[in-house]
Amino acid sequence: MPHIRPFRRSDRRQVTDVVNAHISAVVPGWAVSTDTLISQLEADPGQYVADPWVRTRETLVVVVDSRVVGAAHLRCYRNSPEVEPDHRGSGEVAWMVCWPNQADAAAELLGAALRVFESWGARRIFADGDLPTPATFGIPDCWPHLEELLLGAGFRSAEGAVELLLAGGIETLPIADDSASEQIRRSVGERGVRFTLGDSGTEQGRVETIDDCTRGGTLLRLAGWAELADLKLPPDPGARGAFMGTVADWLRTGGVANLFIALGRGDVEEMEYLEGLGWRRLATVRRGWERTTRP
Repeated sequence: MPHIRPFRRSDRRQVTDVVNAHISAVVPGWAVSTDTLISQLEADPGQYVADPWVRTRETLVVVVDSRVVGAAHLRCYRNSPEVEPDHRGSGEVAWMVCWPNQADAAAELLGAALRVFESWGARRIFADGDLPTPATFGIPDCWPHLEELLLGAGFRSAEGAVELLLAGGIETLPIADDSASEQIRRSVGERGVRFTLGDSGTEQGRVETIDDCTRGGTLLRLAGWAELADLKLPPDPGARGAFMGTVADWLRTGGVANLFIALGRGDVEEMEYLEGLGWRRLATVRRGWERTTRP
């Protein structure tokens, strides 16, 4: 029979194994260390806006025949003015993982999590897949066992909240055109290094590059990866190639080998351009999960 209990430090290796199985289903070769995972259970510096809102945290595991087969990390947000209105007094399954052949045990784990939220007096309950990597969020389609579990418990994703994860090698991007590089400005962005074609009044293209996905060395299996964010392609094909070539040249200098990007369904032009370069779709991600009905 499945047994639900609070996480113990002795569980850390088994929980890390099942967490990494879910991460590598999204991006091949990615994994987190046990220390990185444990530190996220205590605080999540990556969520620098929302993490200070957290009032209570708890991690539950489900054990079958002395083996940890699933885990769920729960957060409860304070009901105070500095918290975003939608999150005030709410509960969140920050992430949940389980081995796919343990669906019954996982359902009991989620039921136990919902009872914890009830004891905390949570007025709304959300769910996410916020594992400690930059590409694990929402519920990707490569986690169908978790999507089925959430749907069965009355959760639904937000209307239209779908993103596509794409990845490609640095060699797929164009070679820099030195004659065009003078028109492209490099500056500090909101999350990384920003490249802009044109000035603020006539901006033709922009992209922000986050070239340290290891987060200062804590995620060593992500070395050599970079993220593209806030991508706006120049409309002219020639300018587009020169622009992306300049970005690629900068990233190559830093030793980047692979890149990924999250695009919305409306980013058709960007999607077609990258897939035309040979980038592959890693996952379709549904976000904004909330429990709207009781089964």
